Amino acid sequence: MAARSRFPTRTLVNSEYLVPWLAAEGPLAYSPSEPPARDYYFQYTWILPGLFDPRVNLRQRRYFGSPLKHRARFLFDFWSTARRGPGAPPQRYYELGRVTQNEVRTPLAAYHYLREPYDAAGFVLIQHGSYQLISSDDQPGIDDGEVLLYRGIGDASTFRQLRFQADELSAGNRQVWRKYLAVQAQMLSDSVQSFNTVHDRTKRCETDGLRDGTWLADTLAAHGGLEIQAPVFARDLWQSAQQS
Repeated sequence: MAARSRFPTRTLVNSEYLVPWLAAEGPLAYSPSEPPARDYYFQYTWILPGLFDPRVNLRQRRYFGSPLKHRARFLFDFWSTARRGPGAPPQRYYELGRVTQNEVRTPLAAYHYLREPYDAAGFVLIQHGSYQLISSDDQPGIDDGEVLLYRGIGDASTFRQLRFQADELSAGNRQVWRKYLAVQAQMLSDSVQSFNTVHDRTKRCETDGLRDGTWLADTLAAHGGLEIQAPVFARDLWQSAQQS
């Protein structure tokens, strides 16, 4: 059984909108415009114990998943800058996610960031307690609103993406699509569940100690009536979304 947090981690607002922060309300609802007063809220073993493998000692400090604070230095520098007052960090962008019967949009926040010691320009991407630092030099389309991220595709030599128009689906496949969206909405409605489903099929050194390799998303799909193993649209849809 997952450890329970004493802080609410629900990210859904008014049954329709998703925030990119750790929570929609409560102490974990902090954002760069309203940052937490201290670094205590980044010791994830204490704040978000449900993220960690049961073998991890939750009494130990884990800063953003790492037992070594210096490995999360950019994170602490970023939030320290945010505490300095209005306008820091500058040039922000964020979009609330949205849940409807026919669409699920993922929430995302992005902030300009100068990484020390070389003042390398980049962006910090934030979503439900996950942070990624990207270099501006590696993102030629970022001014046009496009960010390219690579996660790998296992042993495959080609990345295959399923494309279709939802309003052109058959009645049966439209029902499958809505079940799929309902599963995605469930994943994103809680930051702990969101984090765990993102890492549910990875085994990498940087995910050591997290609840990786659980295939939790497949379990949620089964509970949602999505037949991801059958040779039909549901399987093709699931494999396309999960191939990385």
